[in-house]
Amino acid sequence: MIYTVRVKFDPSDRIVLDRVNNEIEISVSSAPVKGKANKEIIKKISNYFKVKQGDVTIIRGLNSKTKTIDVSLK
Repeated sequence: MIYTVRVKFDPSDRIVLDRVNNEIEISVSSAPVKGKANKEIIKKISNYFKVKQGDVTIIRGLNSKTKTIDVSLK
């Protein structure tokens, strides 16, 4: 399943899923340095959907606050 992810940098542990538009709003506390924020995003989304971290892929937007991700739901 393909989702558009909007990232907010704040310490709250929040994920909001809009199933109609396939959008996720996620809060991360890691700094966007050397992929730390992207790793946190993958970890939080994999926990949310109860899949392995390897089943979550950032397709577009590695250096952006708006990302396109693929979540392989098996």
